[in-house]
Amino acid sequence: MSFPLNDPHWIHTRSFLEQYAQPIDPILAPIDFLEFFPGTYPYNVSHVLPADHFAFVVIHKGMVAEINYSLVLETIERFHPAFANEVFILYSKTPLSDIAPPHPTDIEALIEQIKRDARYTSRTSIEQPCAAVITTYDRSQYLERSLPQIVKLGVPIVIVDDASSSTHREANQRLAHTCQIPLIYIPASQGLANAINVGVSYWLANPAIDWISYFQDDVEVRPDLLKILARIQHPHDRPLLTGRSAIEHPTLESHEIDSYRVLLKRSTSGEHLHAHRDYWRSVLPIPKLDIASHNGQVSGADADWWITAWSPQSVAKRGGYVVCVPDLVSPFQIPSASIPKIVSQPSSVSQTKPDSVDRASELDGIRILIDGYNLQLTKGTGIKTYGLSLVQALTEMGATVDVLLSRGGYKSNPVLDEVYFFDNLANNQTILTLLKGLVKTASGPLYRARRKKNFSGFVIKRGQYSDDFLKYATSFNLPQCYDIANVLYKKLNITTNVTIPEPIDIWHCTYPLPMTIRGAKKITTVHDMIPLRLPYATLDDKENFYFKVRDALKESAITITVSENSKRDLLTYFDIDPDKIVVTYQPIALQPLNITEEEVSLYLNRFGLEYQSYILFVGAIEPKKNVGRLIDAYTALDTPMPLVVVGKKGWLCDDELAGLAFFEDKTSKKKVKLLEYVKTDSLRYLYRGAYCLVFPSLYEGFGLPPVEAMHFNCPVITSNVSCLPEICGDAALYVDPYSVIDIRQQLETLLGDPNLRDRLVRTGNRVAESFSMENYLKRLHQAYIKALS
Repeated sequence: MSFPLNDPHWIHTRSFLEQYAQPIDPILAPIDFLEFFPGTYPYNVSHVLPADHFAFVVIHKGMVAEINYSLVLETIERFHPAFANEVFILYSKTPLSDIAPPHPTDIEALIEQIKRDARYTSRTSIEQPCAAVITTYDRSQYLERSLPQIVKLGVPIVIVDDASSSTHREANQRLAHTCQIPLIYIPASQGLANAINVGVSYWLANPAIDWISYFQDDVEVRPDLLKILARIQHPHDRPLLTGRSAIEHPTLESHEIDSYRVLLKRSTSGEHLHAHRDYWRSVLPIPKLDIASHNGQVSGADADWWITAWSPQSVAKRGGYVVCVPDLVSPFQIPSASIPKIVSQPSSVSQTKPDSVDRASELDGIRILIDGYNLQLTKGTGIKTYGLSLVQALTEMGATVDVLLSRGGYKSNPVLDEVYFFDNLANNQTILTLLKGLVKTASGPLYRARRKKNFSGFVIKRGQYSDDFLKYATSFNLPQCYDIANVLYKKLNITTNVTIPEPIDIWHCTYPLPMTIRGAKKITTVHDMIPLRLPYATLDDKENFYFKVRDALKESAITITVSENSKRDLLTYFDIDPDKIVVTYQPIALQPLNITEEEVSLYLNRFGLEYQSYILFVGAIEPKKNVGRLIDAYTALDTPMPLVVVGKKGWLCDDELAGLAFFEDKTSKKKVKLLEYVKTDSLRYLYRGAYCLVFPSLYEGFGLPPVEAMHFNCPVITSNVSCLPEICGDAALYVDPYSVIDIRQQLETLLGDPNLRDRLVRTGNRVAESFSMENYLKRLHQAYIKALS
């Protein structure tokens, strides 16, 4: 068709382009313009190329239906109207400063025409141009559960079977046939990245599909998922979305879009990813991202990280965000299905997916030694709680777990040997033992621990030592070994090497310790960098701490930490490979409390407290926990509820508690109740019975009390710093911990809004589930496999 040279509307439009367009500027226009402008693209390529590709978009009012609908909307929203007549509206990607914009009536006429378009009226329906991809491998029982839910979304679906075994393959084929859905079978697995490439490319070949939703086979899906995402998605501003809030990926911002609460993240997990076709095209093909070890063994793939953050074209690299709409998608577990064991094979053997194994055998045969530096304490600490959970988790995965204790001993006399072991006080052999130990460390293999024999009952242990301690009291013991190691390191910069008389595969330090075990790989857990971040808030020897952490990072096969925030801190202070730092978070160690409100109230009577009529704080009374500002905020609060502070008095506790002088007046209705130490069992009741937990800490590595509180239906007010927003997500009210006014105002908000309290309880339950022992086992298992390989 030749250009209509007799039509003034076409001639005027051509003249405008001749004046402002460069010779080969990309122009989306009717094909007729190609005769004069070699950079012209016809309307049918608008289904393939994004609006950003063009310098000018020329919209013929009678041909709007031929243009990709999303591109039309994006052009109107983001480009600048430059010229209009009765037939055409011309948009420029950049503003043209020396011309007057078209008359508003010309623009309004186009918008009215678009609104009458059927594609506009169905914009928020499930009949939008969207399709779905599901990948599966040897989990037909999962696909059987998730597929009907995804079918209800009402969009075309393709299943990609990534080399399932014959039994699962046949079951998957039957499911696909029943639902009349195409299934692509990959005969030899090349990993999840390849499976996603295959499924997404299948739909990219169809120019009518604008959005593609990817699902793993283990997700529950809300039936209105696509309707909700259609109200939020945008091909340029919000091209990548997810329906699952993965708590392990930090939330950077929170907004409301079209009445829906959304979380903005730099990355997310891969259970569900919903993206515009242009975004998928930019990040595909996803490469196989295996982590190679020194012997050619490999494990793992990170397709989700590539899609969200690692690709040069990813939303993170563009300075944007993954938009998360929480609770549209949630992973599920089928009890009979276990976590796959990661099996390393020589590089000459083709990589295949490992068979599933029972949970109890995942680390079967692996002998692990854990330090008893904190585990041997009779009172609780945060690191002791971590250590107890670690022992439990490793035992559940089938490992043989021992603990290296450093308690007293007397080898030549069995009675005194048992007495000294259970004596918590410093005694007259301490200096002598320390000196002997210092000498023995120089003797190499002679510096060795010995396994404690079963005790003869010379010492009455009931009431003093917990069952947890007695379980590993017959592990290995080396008197004062930690004191000796610390002295040698501080004075001589020597790392102590200890011999264990039995084979050990992994030596796991729950805190940076200058100690290694002969023949064992080392794992170190670093909880936080608080001594370096807030040097004025701790009593640690900062120089000693810095070098201990530095050397522990060098000596350890991997380093475990408890939040992404702590990982970032480690990378800030030390030059270390990020792949050697694994974030496992911490599990909730407290057992559930399935009792009635009346039973909780009865238990609280012993503390003089009433159900949901007190404000709770849990943590040590020391500067970094910020109890002083909390008391000041409570002082200015108009409430009869007491403030209950549960925690041991620590460094500078008198300064933190100085505000208590206000309550010495007997006429004051308010009061602060100090409970220096409560048993673990009592803590569960205190959480359950509180109106809320206030935790305005200045800095945390993980922050266990807020998660514990959520587990027991207790809403949380906490700080907007360090890891706390990462851990608590949208299930907490946040305060500036340095602002007494902010703490008071958020308390007033929560005390005056029962509906808000109920919402925080519900979202808190969801967040707490992310830190279940089940989820911790998965993360810990991955860390150990990485260390062993």
